[in-house]
Amino acid sequence: MHRALLVNDIVHTILKNDTLSATDMINFASTCSALSSPALDILWYKQRTLGPLIMCLPEDTWEIGDDGFIHLCREPLPMEWERVRLNASRIHKITEGAHYKDPPQPHSRVLHKLFTLFPPTSLFPNLYKLDFDIVSNRPEFSPDFALLRQFLSPGLEALAFSLPSGIPVQAVKQLVDTLAAQASGVRRMVISADYDGPPWQIDLPLNKMQKLNTLAVLRNTCLTRRSFAEIGCLRSLHVLGLTLDEGFDILEDSRLGDMQLELSALKNLSLVAYRLQRCTSFLLRVITPQLSNIDITYCEYATPAEVGDFVLSLHTSYLEDISVYRDSGLLQHPHSPLPSALFRPLLKFRRLTDVNFIATGQYCLDDAFMNDAAIAWPDIQELRFASDEPHTSTVTFTAVLSLASRCRYLRVLNLTFDCTQKPILPYRKEGGDAPNRTRELWPKQTALQRLEFGHSKLSEAARAPLVLAAVFPNLVDITWNEIPGVSDATPWLQEKAVFEDMLSLRERTLPDMPDFMPSYALSVLDGFSESYEVSV
Repeated sequence: MHRALLVNDIVHTILKNDTLSATDMINFASTCSALSSPALDILWYKQRTLGPLIMCLPEDTWEIGDDGFIHLCREPLPMEWERVRLNASRIHKITEGAHYKDPPQPHSRVLHKLFTLFPPTSLFPNLYKLDFDIVSNRPEFSPDFALLRQFLSPGLEALAFSLPSGIPVQAVKQLVDTLAAQASGVRRMVISADYDGPPWQIDLPLNKMQKLNTLAVLRNTCLTRRSFAEIGCLRSLHVLGLTLDEGFDILEDSRLGDMQLELSALKNLSLVAYRLQRCTSFLLRVITPQLSNIDITYCEYATPAEVGDFVLSLHTSYLEDISVYRDSGLLQHPHSPLPSALFRPLLKFRRLTDVNFIATGQYCLDDAFMNDAAIAWPDIQELRFASDEPHTSTVTFTAVLSLASRCRYLRVLNLTFDCTQKPILPYRKEGGDAPNRTRELWPKQTALQRLEFGHSKLSEAARAPLVLAAVFPNLVDITWNEIPGVSDATPWLQEKAVFEDMLSLRERTLPDMPDFMPSYALSVLDGFSESYEVSV
């Protein structure tokens, strides 16, 4: 073996190569003692279940039952637990991750046996990130929530847990009371609860948890008045997610007066509420000079005035990403039109890269707004005004082509527009006086990959597949909203088939003739019309 492999830093650099699979790592660990320890450290660093840990026991001590869980079929000897203890010390994170198939999980009785022999803080001395649901929250048995307190240690930096249904209020209070003292190093915390019960009110002692940089109190949980008022104590808070519960009116609490919370370091904000107005009220109560990303989810229909008030409540010059989603579910309500004027205040945010308004109403935008958006948001990458119900639009195909051509980084566009007329192609200005055959489009400056037509009206006269192939050489997918029994998908299916034929032709010619498709599409278009006007 080369002497370089005796240097731990070199070995770790090799083993951290992203191309190595778990099988490769196991092979390294089996090679020699010099490679075994660092390879095992990497293999065990992150686990998404404790099943592999129990499977370190001799094979005659455990089995996978008919319920899919790992059970002990005999009592392991004390020395047989040593391998489990050694590998547990290598685990730094117990959390969800990208995977195709979960390994078997140990039954609760096996976990209770394990933690009786080895308390969690001694079994996992290097653990700093814990998703407690992976350890305990399973439908097959009642989770032992009190076990969570045994995992708390000063070395724990990230903690996520869900409050199971039926848990005593006192058990939650005991946990909350010990968090600040026993897990003093926690910087990231995510709390949620099962939906089959009233919302939980969590009284976190945030004034004693000032190391937090991420706090999410979501899914059927909310903060008490005291905790809400103490959010301002978190001077390092970068990420905040809150459920604004209807039954607990913090935002209108007279005892808080006109107090505003200053969250000077906050960059990412996620709010979930039944009504959009509650999100607006929260935004008017906080000062967030560094806020760059905001994500809003609500349920009840919002009037145009309420949507306008929300847009006006945004007051940070660093805003880059805004997402507003109405999760209507079974709540159906006829929407009122949302004119361009309601969204024009967004044009002052010149750093925007992602703008997504999903199912918030009937967007009645116009060409003037599209033109101004292309100027205001030169770095836009995703733009969606996606409605969940059919409606007409005055935005023209020409305006869409112009917007997507001028915004050089735009990859995804979802918009309902009028695609029934021949568009004006977006030629470069300097080519305006040149003959058609020498005019230069904007293809090399366009990044558009996905175009979602929404509820757009379509006509063959627009020659959409040919136009898109000529203007957007990176476009690979077009979609539309189909409502069974209401909309006719036949025209879209025909145009999609033509577009896919164009894609196949582009793929065959791309290696040798990268400019073939725009030129070919233009030549075909010229067969339908002798001239196209120049877009300014």
